[in-house]
Amino acid sequence: MPHTLSALRAAIARIERGGTAAAQRGAVPLGLAAIDDALPGGGLAAGAVHEVTGSAAGGFAAMLAGRFAGPVLWCVMERSPTDLYGPGLAAFGLDTRRLVVARCPSRQDMLWAMEEGLRDPALAVVAGEPDRAIALTASRRLQLAAETGGVTGLVLRHGAEDGALSPSAVFSRWRAESLPALGALSAPAEGARWRLELLRCRGGIGEIQQRTWTVDWCDATRDLSLVSGSRHRPAAAGTAERLAG
Repeated sequence: MPHTLSALRAAIARIERGGTAAAQRGAVPLGLAAIDDALPGGGLAAGAVHEVTGSAAGGFAAMLAGRFAGPVLWCVMERSPTDLYGPGLAAFGLDTRRLVVARCPSRQDMLWAMEEGLRDPALAVVAGEPDRAIALTASRRLQLAAETGGVTGLVLRHGAEDGALSPSAVFSRWRAESLPALGALSAPAEGARWRLELLRCRGGIGEIQQRTWTVDWCDATRDLSLVSGSRHRPAAAGTAERLAG
């Protein structure tokens, strides 16, 4: 895989020939009013960086990337124990024909590739899977790059994040956990069930600073639905102020 910026741009240009690149600003709806109504602008902020943790981080991030039109740059560690699975990404709505994968030999190389990608308005989304949490300074650089290029960034941290959140300049932070189906008739025939938690969001106020939703993703319809009976949980007293950014 290419590691130089010129090679990445060449790969992106090949994708653009088949359609219009679309660096987007504003907000892109997730397609579920219960979540969109809790987000500033009615959807996921474009031209900003968002962090996703949890056991379902990959699937949720793929679904988010699939909501945007245009090329997607996905940065992974060269020695990552996991690999991107094309059919799995496609099941979550991400067309792999517009996907460029950068395998980065080091964490520093990944942050460089992400920052350069976020500054390039030819891209719609830049996703990265660093081997550990990124520092506050690095997150600021990524956020500024996203604002400059109008490109949306996704930082994935697989698995659970224990303890307090590390300081970060990202626009929003999410936790996505996989859940078992409650019964054969209660879950989509082909899809996934997640518990989504909005841990932090700029521009949110008071009770929307922390919310949880139990949702089903349907591969066939490519949309989210709220699981019947799931509750929206506001932040506990004092939590909103701590998580607000």
